[in-house]
Amino acid sequence: MGSRREEDAWRLIAVLQSTAALGSSLALKLYEVAVGLHLERKESASLAGDDGVGTVRAVGRELLLGVISGPGFEAQLDTPTGRCMVSYIVTREGLAHAEEEIHRQRDEAQRWN
Repeated sequence: MGSRREEDAWRLIAVLQSTAALGSSLALKLYEVAVGLHLERKESASLAGDDGVGTVRAVGRELLLGVISGPGFEAQLDTPTGRCMVSYIVTREGLAHAEEEIHRQRDEAQRWN
């Protein structure tokens, strides 16, 4: 069973298309890289971990899937089971979660300074 954080990953991203099954650990890594791209307004970044290595690219526009919307991303990954392409959205809930984490970490750092 994955960690609570890994289980939460599925509320943070919405996968539009994937050529391979994604575990929650890889979904969490995709979320983290995408949030970094979004907040820093970058076009692409590398992803590296035990379950995948590759590149995540910001699509550059908001995507909509039913009632779920957010910035779109694409990833090309090499996984233990082969090459994988993933198209996904970081949900509004996912962006809010990232902002809360950033504020929490800043508050924690200020408390120690």
